[in-house]
Amino acid sequence: MQTALNRIFKGAKDGIVDTQGDFGTLLSLSPLSVKLDEDPVPLEEDELVKLNPTSWLPEDVGKKVALISCSNGQYLLLGVVG
Repeated sequence: MQTALNRIFKGAKDGIVDTQGDFGTLLSLSPLSVKLDEDPVPLEEDELVKLNPTSWLPEDVGKKVALISCSNGQYLLLGVVG
């Protein structure tokens, strides 16, 4: 998993300045919110982009997720960390 994330981060860094990986806990699917490990404030729905909205299930709530924080202040949600 870490190797795959490293490849994704490397590819993202090629086109985005100061991109870094973050991890958090999925709090809710509707509206989508994530609590970052290093930041106690949940993200707002418009601050987060889902890769595949049809893949999220109610049982995913409470699981650890991986995100990419971009230099424009937005987050890209990569998926559930196993």
